[in-house]
Amino acid sequence: MHQSVEIINLVLQLYEKEASGGLFDFAKLLYSHQDGVLLICSEPGDRYEGYEAIMHFYEAADVPGLEIRVDGLNAYGEGAFGWVADQVTARLPNGIENPVRHTYVFHREEDGWKIVHAHISVGVSDESLGV
Repeated sequence: MHQSVEIINLVLQLYEKEASGGLFDFAKLLYSHQDGVLLICSEPGDRYEGYEAIMHFYEAADVPGLEIRVDGLNAYGEGAFGWVADQVTARLPNGIENPVRHTYVFHREEDGWKIVHAHISVGVSDESLGV
């Protein structure tokens, strides 16, 4: 495994688009059209399978003003696959801040790195789950 500056830069661009607008257009370029592409988020029903479903999610999420502060970002690549694990703080336009975790799996396709799997979530304590 080796650290991938190329993948790091793609993820940072994604976060910049969340702040400035244009998230939907960038997501259209960044996600794979291949079968099996998947996005999972925190809410129990937040599971988007396939490119069109994922684009529906990003179209609704493209609201400028979300600020992302990257607290930790690791990205690696080997051959045709790359992956990211990070922790960020998302600051909403109303000033509320939330810790968010992302994992991304990238696949190198003819036109560059594409996301084939993403998981975006807010962690909860074991105590809140009754553990």
